[in-house]
Formats: sequence, structure tokens, C-alpha cells
Amino acid sequence: MSNLLLATAINLAGVLPDPTPEQPPGTEGFTTLLNYISWGVITLGLAGFLASAGYLAFAAFTGREINGFKGLVLAIIVCILATSAGAIMRVFI
Repeated sequence: MSNLLLATAINLAGVLPDPTPEQPPGTEGFTTLLNYISWGVITLGLAGFLASAGYLAFAAFTGREINGFKGLVLAIIVCILATSAGAIMRVFI
């Protein structure tokens, strides 16, 4: 029974269409806006990383290293999410 279901699923998978994404006309401005926003987010993430690294170096003298470390982790997460979102958008646009 399971072999029959598997064979049917394979046959149906061969029939399904394989569409290719295409940008609708008139949306070039939207793509440019997304590029600007992406650039801004990555720039702010990098600035946050550098600021957190500086704060971590200063906090080492005062005993508040955990705050600087949290800032570094958050900046790294922001940069990872921003570049991941860019990669995902490139697939669809």
C-alpha cells in the first residue's frame, strides 16, 4: 500500500508546474527602497558592533563586561538577520 502511495506521489510531482519568479513591471522603485533599507540596517548593525566592542573594552575596567557582551551578541544577530533577509529577498525578486 505504501509503495502505491509513493509511486502516485512521484507521478504527481512530475506533473506540478515549476514557476519562475518575475518582478512585476513598475516595482523598480520598491526594489531600490529595499536595497537602501538593507544597506542602512547592515550599516547600523556594524556601527552597533563597533560601539559594543568599544563599550566592552571600557567596561573591562569597571566590571560591567556582561553589558558589552550582550551588545556584541545583539549586533551580530542583527547583521545575520539582515544578510539572511537579503538572501531570501534575492530568491523572490
